[in-house]
Amino acid sequence: MKYINVAFIGLGRIADLHYLGYKNNKHAKLYAVCDINQKLVEQRAKQWHATAAYTDYNDLLKDPHIDAVEILTPHSLHEPVVIAAAKAGK
Repeated sequence: MKYINVAFIGLGRIADLHYLGYKNNKHAKLYAVCDINQKLVEQRAKQWHATAAYTDYNDLLKDPHIDAVEILTPHSLHEPVVIAAAKAGK
């Protein structure tokens, strides 16, 4: 069965709750994580067994293995990320 590879953009507290939806999901897996905080990216990638880790969402959006993204940044930062994700087909 092919998984849907999902990426999180933004790794604040809400990401912990969203991760629970993928922890034992048979249809989707958390493939990549992204945040501007390098230390947090490394920690979450290891903790959640993410295949890829990024500190720039533009780099993440170029990854052909990612099927969809969850934008978990603060609401005031959503607009540019949503537009970039839509343009990237994610």
